[in-house]
Amino acid sequence: MNTTTLESPFGELTLQRRPRRRNEVLQAWDAADRYLLNYLAENPPPKGSRLLLVNDAFGCLAAALSDYECISWSDSAVAHRACLENCAANQRNAPALLSSCEAPTGSFDRIIYRLPRNHSYLRYQLQHIAQLLRSPDVFIGACMAKYLDSSSMAVFSESIGEAAASLAWKKARLIHLQSLSPGAAVDDDSLALDSSELGISLNNRANVFSRGKLDRGSRLLLNALGDLHTPYSLADLGCGNGLLGIMAGKRWPETALHFFDESYMAIDSARHNVRDNLPGAAAQFYARDCMHGYDGAPFDTIVCNPPFHQEQQLGDHIARQMFSDSHAHLAPGGQFCVVGNRHLDYHKLLKKRFGNCEVLRSDAKFVVLLAQKTQG
Repeated sequence: MNTTTLESPFGELTLQRRPRRRNEVLQAWDAADRYLLNYLAENPPPKGSRLLLVNDAFGCLAAALSDYECISWSDSAVAHRACLENCAANQRNAPALLSSCEAPTGSFDRIIYRLPRNHSYLRYQLQHIAQLLRSPDVFIGACMAKYLDSSSMAVFSESIGEAAASLAWKKARLIHLQSLSPGAAVDDDSLALDSSELGISLNNRANVFSRGKLDRGSRLLLNALGDLHTPYSLADLGCGNGLLGIMAGKRWPETALHFFDESYMAIDSARHNVRDNLPGAAAQFYARDCMHGYDGAPFDTIVCNPPFHQEQQLGDHIARQMFSDSHAHLAPGGQFCVVGNRHLDYHKLLKKRFGNCEVLRSDAKFVVLLAQKTQG
């Protein structure tokens, strides 16, 4: 199977995923992307149309539709990076990039929507899209059929209007709006999570991981913070709502804190939560692909709770990139503390990258590991 060449009605494209892997077995597009492109070729927007591309995972839609004025609206800094790279590689015009924390404005001739699996985020996006629509036929959505359920369709009804799914094509479906809900409103998408146990209050945006409860893996890592030496500077990599970095800041008030996540909503939540729980703390925030582009001073401690999935794909490829970036940005003698599911065998990856690894905590499902960057 060719994993990089897409034949589309808008021309042949060479597309790559992020993070890059030497022997990539996954494509940077799926049948839902192809279904959308086929539909748009049969029902082309007028020349010069302004298109809103929502949740374009690796820039497939943006590269294919580059003859139009495109805006890519996404919660993923990784998606935006891949989009720019793939457009450049194919000598296509890049879209304007819009983070999920910003609301799209103006008039759009077509809104092309890839459905997320997170219903809170789906609701947030549809409520904003409803403010832009002048007629139902401006909107066309798509997803893989196995991820489309009655709950998703109910969110459409509640947030934007009645919707209907097409017949399946290569296990993908299109979503058409049949009507618009009058007076659709935009709700506050944040969810408060108070923990008297930890003495903190967290505010979580719609697409933040585990926003309704404290993640079990993070809880285990918090129990291991006392085993680390006092850091001068600490990075919370894959920070989500900022829980690990905030608790580190409470333990070590003089530590400079840095928060990294690829989700714009995660970084927005972390910034809000640091302001509420660590007023006056020296903190920096970075929405990026792991630590890509960071050129500041090295850290003497990095804590990390890596995701083990990217969209619908499971694996350790993101963790591998996080481990590599952490090793590159740790000072000699710096410590890297990570939590993960036991079955992922992170200890083998850490021993290969750092040359050492020890277990700090473990339970039936998770393990907390510590690796140290050797001197010199």
